[in-house]
Amino acid sequence: MKDGRKEVLVVDDDPDVLRSFMRLLEDHADVKVALGAETALEVLQSKHFDTVVCDFNMKGPNGSWLLRQVRDKYPHMERVLLSGSSYSELSRYLDPGLVDRFLEKPLEGDELIEAVSDE
Repeated sequence: MKDGRKEVLVVDDDPDVLRSFMRLLEDHADVKVALGAETALEVLQSKHFDTVVCDFNMKGPNGSWLLRQVRDKYPHMERVLLSGSSYSELSRYLDPGLVDRFLEKPLEGDELIEAVSDE
């Protein structure tokens, strides 16, 4: 945490989604974005984050794959998963304890703000 604000990495494969999430969250957390799971791993190696927020369904490795990498390499980092599918629909892809918080799309901006901030 820097200056009382969480360091948050948002991961999606859609640049427009990343831009809109960044605008939404920038007043509540220090936000960086990564286009896809593999790019996210590179970013994670270069900087400390408190929370990673990622979409489940992305081109290339999916959000579940990324959160496994994060859990193994950065076990104290909070893991938030976003999906247009319900948690029960994705449960076969998610190990127990893999996801700290699940948000189903479409989501309200307040839900995402609450997930990444201490407000």
